[in-house]
Amino acid sequence: MRIKGLPTGEAGRRLLFLTPAYTPVPGGGERYVAALAQQLARRGCQLTVVTSAAEREAEFWQGSGQQRITETAGGNIRVVRLPLRRFPGGRPALFAWRKLMIMVSALPGNQSAVLSRMADLIPPIQQLAATVERLGEVFDLVHAFNISWEHALVVAANYAFKRRLPFVATPFAHLGTGLHDRVALNSTMDHQLRLLRQADSVLALTAAERDGLIRLGLAAERLAVVGSGVEEAPADVPASALVAAVQRQVPDPYAIFVGRASYDKGALHAAQAVLALRTQGVAASLVVVGQSTPEFERLIQSLSAAERRAIYQTGVVSEADKHALLRRAAVLLLPSQVDSFGIVLLEAWSHGVAVIAARAGGITAVVDHNQNGLLVEFGDVEALAGALRRLLTNQTERQAMGQHGRQKVQARYTWHSVADQVLLNYTW
Repeated sequence: MRIKGLPTGEAGRRLLFLTPAYTPVPGGGERYVAALAQQLARRGCQLTVVTSAAEREAEFWQGSGQQRITETAGGNIRVVRLPLRRFPGGRPALFAWRKLMIMVSALPGNQSAVLSRMADLIPPIQQLAATVERLGEVFDLVHAFNISWEHALVVAANYAFKRRLPFVATPFAHLGTGLHDRVALNSTMDHQLRLLRQADSVLALTAAERDGLIRLGLAAERLAVVGSGVEEAPADVPASALVAAVQRQVPDPYAIFVGRASYDKGALHAAQAVLALRTQGVAASLVVVGQSTPEFERLIQSLSAAERRAIYQTGVVSEADKHALLRRAAVLLLPSQVDSFGIVLLEAWSHGVAVIAARAGGITAVVDHNQNGLLVEFGDVEALAGALRRLLTNQTERQAMGQHGRQKVQARYTWHSVADQVLLNYTW
């Protein structure tokens, strides 16, 4: 008999984590898995993490790396990184394959069998199932992550069911602005829902994600909200060359966007809102931190030289530089429809920075409108510009919101508490 939520006895447990990517990939999901693994390792768990060798998202379709194994946390975490095949046709072909999967899922009947085979390319990690089979360890539990790139979840579920091991899923479900919009369809196909329904526990990051999954037919008793955490902000250190360049070229106060600069993450809307304010006489600037995308580069190329000077792109930066740029920012913009939580919200609040975000996905369960930030509808550039104008022109209000955010982080969002909740929902 499996007993859920044993308060003690985790020391010495052997856990198998499967995830499509892992740090140093600069994504919230990757950092989440690494932070949780480190917390569990400190409590004496032995973890094997099987993942791809990717160090940036583009390698999901460009191909990447050689297999390598590393150990961290005093040997309690072993990370097995597997190479990625190049996807023929690159990014457009991969996205077309994904759209085809959504179309297959819409066909009459349950299409889980064919979709699970198609998911071997999402992402195309080489020899994933075979490598897991060859690990030669006896595990107490299998925990897999990220339903949007579900190859690892499919392999993890098959491995756990075959060996009658407890199977736990953290889906990072992107439910968008509604359960049937384009974003939600990417996380709610037949095979994905079947995986989640079969899991012993499904760990949501927010109550909004949990409630959405219940509406999709998952059993409430197998769902739990475990939240997210934030690392302690690095101490103030001398400015790097990159931070110094931003200080020279970008006047205060500026807004900051952190993440993949894509349409779904709201980066294009953030840039458009800043440009709209400048036409109204508001001295607004935007610092964009993170990997660019073809759609964002097309937007930048369409701008005049004067407009481009209002948008400063740093690319991917170190953690220290990211926090230095956040610390000096007036407002964080995260007008995204594809965030199941948005860890960068917590990072901004840890520096007392107010946030403006989209009323979509898990963000609505994190940001308290008019208290620690503002919420606008995804894609509503006029509303986003209005919210940004409100905070840029009212220093007292934005500082009060930032302080309320800081208090919320200190009270609720620690990795220690996340690990506590995860362990309560493990079944040994």
